[in-house]
Amino acid sequence: MDVLGLTSYAQIRGVLTVSQTDLPDELLQGFGVEDDLAEHLAGWAPDYAGVSVAGDERKARLLRLFAKYYCASVIARTAPVFVLTKISDGSNEGQRSGEGLAHLATSLLATAEKYRSDYEDALSGVPKVATIPNVISRVTPSRDPVTEAREDVS
Repeated sequence: MDVLGLTSYAQIRGVLTVSQTDLPDELLQGFGVEDDLAEHLAGWAPDYAGVSVAGDERKARLLRLFAKYYCASVIARTAPVFVLTKISDGSNEGQRSGEGLAHLATSLLATAEKYRSDYEDALSGVPKVATIPNVISRVTPSRDPVTEAREDVS
C-alpha cells in the first residue's frame, strides 16, 4: 500500500527486515504512519507533493528515502509491543530483543534525519562544505633539544 506517494508498506517492511506474514498490511494500516509522515513533512517540506512533479529527481529521491526510514522508525518505536519476543516449536527456538528494537528505531530516525538534511541542502542549492579536522599540528619547543641540555636531568 502506498504512503503519501513517497513510500510503501513493502519498503517499510524491507527496512525493518520483516515479512508480510510478520507485519501484514492490516497491522500497518492501524499505525496510521501516513498521518505521522504528513504532519512531520508539513513542518519543513510543505511542498513535498510538488517535488516529483517539478522534475527534480534528486530531491524526490531524498524525500522518498526520508519517508521510508521515518515511517520505519515510527513502526520500530512500538515494535516491542507487538513483535514476537520468543517462539519455540519444540526443537527450535527464536527470540528477539526489545532493546535491539529500541536501538533500531533510533538508528532509523537518524538515517531519516540525514536524508532530511540532504534534502534541505539540495533545496538551498548551496553545496555542503566538508570540514576536515586538523589532526596534525606543530609545536615549537622552548629549547633546542640538540644543543641545549635539560635543566633537571634525573
